[in-house]
Amino acid sequence: MFLTFIFIWHAFGSAFGCVANLLLLYAVITKTPKQTKSYATLIINFALTDFTECLMDIFIQLRFIIPPFDVTYIYVFHGLCQYTGPLSCKIGLSIFYHCFPHNVWSLLLSFSYRYYVLHHPVIPRRILSLIILMIYIPSFIQAVIYWPTIADRETILPLANKFFPQYDLAHVDGLLAGIPTIKDFASIYVIAHLCVPIFPVYVAIFVLRHKVIKELLKKTGMLSKDAKSYHSQILKCLTIQAIIPFIFVIGVLSYLSAQLGIFTNPILEYSIFACTLPMPMFSPFTYLLYIKPYRMFCARLLRRRKDVETSLVERSKQVFSI
Repeated sequence: MFLTFIFIWHAFGSAFGCVANLLLLYAVITKTPKQTKSYATLIINFALTDFTECLMDIFIQLRFIIPPFDVTYIYVFHGLCQYTGPLSCKIGLSIFYHCFPHNVWSLLLSFSYRYYVLHHPVIPRRILSLIILMIYIPSFIQAVIYWPTIADRETILPLANKFFPQYDLAHVDGLLAGIPTIKDFASIYVIAHLCVPIFPVYVAIFVLRHKVIKELLKKTGMLSKDAKSYHSQILKCLTIQAIIPFIFVIGVLSYLSAQLGIFTNPILEYSIFACTLPMPMFSPFTYLLYIKPYRMFCARLLRRRKDVETSLVERSKQVFSI
């Protein structure tokens, strides 16, 4: 029952997230006012990252098995990649992993940009795109170096049987792979890049948020009503975006519980990455609901759909009345 729920959650959650992020991309590209085109570059960056994360989630649907107090990681892929082969699963996992730190760095960049434009002219889109590419380099390196370290079934199965004979992973549904040891450079780099920046980056984010609010209050009389409203909308979006990843705490606790041998169970192993899905799923709605041009676009879209449904109902009534 639980496994069925997990598979449905991954399938529908990921599909929903892909559609939401594509909708945001369309709204940003077609509905962004000229004066805010620069910041739209950052929103596009978020949407592309979240779309990729959702796409990879449905592609790999990962079960993460962690032997207590050991340096081995065991992966079971239940997604579409199990039908396209081990290599596609490995690359899919690397791409999936690299989205997390890039999102964190992108959040820091967005808050920094909001603070910067309160004191300086707007940064041109080309320069902003180059900055995004620069902060993407560590995540890109992570994606490139990690997948070759993931071992095939033949290497991992003896280790899996040694640590978890009760799971009978030789006959498990899905594709078996893993990391024989996390002591190699690629694994250390990935773990460090995923974990180390989070605390200092979030401290910096909340410091910048405080400074932006303070600066906006100072400049209340100097900024136009539209400028104040726009800054307020963006700040609200970024704050919610910064809060959403705290859902991942459930995944982190599940990981620590398994790694420290406190509690090991398939429910925990599936939960580690099932808990990451709300982040890319709901993140686009922070922009679609709180930024006026995008909110109006969504409202028109819903109104148009309602009109179409009403029209179809009226036609069906006419047909049945004949």
